[in-house]
Amino acid sequence: MPHIPLWQFPLRALILYLMVMVALRIMGKREIGQLSVFDLVVSIMIAELSTLPMEDRRVPIWEAAISIGSLVLFQLTVAVLQMKSHRFRHWIEGEPSVLIAHGRICDREMRRIRYTVHDLLTQLREQGYADVADVEFAILETSGQLSVVPKPEARPLTPRDLGITAQETGPALTVVVDGKPVQSALEHLGQDEAWLREQLRLRGRELERVFYARIDGRGGWWIDDMDASGHSDGKRKMPHDGGEPRTHLGHALDGARSEDAERAQEREVDHQSAQ
Repeated sequence: MPHIPLWQFPLRALILYLMVMVALRIMGKREIGQLSVFDLVVSIMIAELSTLPMEDRRVPIWEAAISIGSLVLFQLTVAVLQMKSHRFRHWIEGEPSVLIAHGRICDREMRRIRYTVHDLLTQLREQGYADVADVEFAILETSGQLSVVPKPEARPLTPRDLGITAQETGPALTVVVDGKPVQSALEHLGQDEAWLREQLRLRGRELERVFYARIDGRGGWWIDDMDASGHSDGKRKMPHDGGEPRTHLGHALDGARSEDAERAQEREVDHQSAQ
């Protein structure tokens, strides 16, 4: 077995790490968050190929690079064919399965794909639906995720349901993280750090004492101060859109807990008196 200096091991690991990162980026963001069966196989093979040069010093890194590059090229070719042919995409990834249709569980389809009721209830709870009776459609996607369409009476109200015209707003921009300005957000707003400090000063804040701050699409601010351990005064204030501070939710919860404790003590006294 050829001798390799000890300092080359972290170097080989770093090179392989960068190779896998580049391969995943080339394969696309969908591969990370939503893996199909084919994508999962490719990812496992890439992981296995990347560990060979670290486990066996006789395997050159360039051989692993060629193998990983071939897999990435193969995956990109399959992805292009899937975009051009529905039949090919069906052969590679399959089709979604309808598990609940019009409020009724499709037990025959569940038996076909070997999907249990426990699996169905678990994924429904993960989607925020504790009762099957609230679900109109439930579709198991090819990635294994469950898409849920609730019944009309179980859907949350929207401005359209209330006949209200909602105002269009832009995305919220994070301007402060851990006491430091986010330059990309300030550039998007066409402002600088001096403007940010002035806006925080008008709201009774200092940049170094702010843990997180964002500006919504309507220009409203939401500011979260650092905790006492973060060299702040320990008081966390959350201003509304107008910028005036309001009581933190924790203070309201503390008051509710104290009231509950007093009521519990009164009930205990009444119980002892009755005995």
